[in-house]
Amino acid sequence: MTRALVVFESLFGDAEAIAHAVAEGLSPTIPPDVIAAADAPDEVPGDVRLLVVGGPNHALAMPRPSTREGAVKQYGAEIADTSRGLHEWLDAVQVVGQDTRGAAFDTRLEHPKLLVKMDHASRTEEKLLRRHGLRLVAPAEHFLVADAQGPLVDGEQDRAREWGATLAARLAPTLSG
Repeated sequence: MTRALVVFESLFGDAEAIAHAVAEGLSPTIPPDVIAAADAPDEVPGDVRLLVVGGPNHALAMPRPSTREGAVKQYGAEIADTSRGLHEWLDAVQVVGQDTRGAAFDTRLEHPKLLVKMDHASRTEEKLLRRHGLRLVAPAEHFLVADAQGPLVDGEQDRAREWGATLAARLAPTLSG
């Protein structure tokens, strides 16, 4: 059975909430599984037709071991293994399917001076998806948080559901063949 896989990294729960909302938007068209990058499989199976990845902009980039450690020390983030996250997973994962498509999202602070500068996480995610040979079904989407520890800005989970539905609609023509 064809399905989607949504893999996320979340330091304070916001990217996880977005991942689940995206999955809700996908679900009428394609069944999704949602999993944290730290628990994600080493291989994306051939029945996965859409791989959606996302996480926070942290220190103006995707989280890395040193910034995860900083989040634990400075903000009390609960991260079991600071050495493994979305970037490390994307570096190592094997994508088996020939027709798997990709999409990326990030969360970022709602700050006018930073909004333009804070797309490094999603740009890197897209680059890593392309490195695996995935074609992107849509440009990366950005979801806003009120502060470094959240919460999500009002309406962002609804936007994530809508974006998930948009991804599903763009993928739908490839599912019937």
